[in-house]
Amino acid sequence: MDFRHTSVVIAIDNAGSAGRALDQGLELAEALRLPVRLVHVIHHIEDHAGGVRRIDLDRVERAAAGQPEETLGAALLDRALERAGRRAVDIEAVLLAGDPAPTLLRYLAECDRPILVLGRRGQGRLTELLLGSVSDKIIRHAECPVMVVS
Repeated sequence: MDFRHTSVVIAIDNAGSAGRALDQGLELAEALRLPVRLVHVIHHIEDHAGGVRRIDLDRVERAAAGQPEETLGAALLDRALERAGRRAVDIEAVLLAGDPAPTLLRYLAECDRPILVLGRRGQGRLTELLLGSVSDKIIRHAECPVMVVS
């Protein structure tokens, strides 16, 4: 079994735990000397059935009045990149569209031996039981190591 990993994928959103996940993921990447893929998934209903739809961040920044979700997602990644700026790791920002859990799982499948770090939103137990949570779905279905930060 090969235990070498090639990148740390850090999934972020607007939840409070995302900042802690970012910090933990960056520390892990520094310690292991791995590059970081900073990923945010925009929830798009129409993209559920397809593969991974990657959004060009340069196009979003050039568009004066782009899709609001894309603009907010790009801004979220920009803030995370600023926060990570002083770290000694290579960072790539990735904006995806689709249903968050399946889209993130498909993206991870395209990566070569990643480690995933993500935050836990902390929904109420009833909501989690009825709808599930992204972190729970990822834990159950990911084929790579997953660190969940709350």
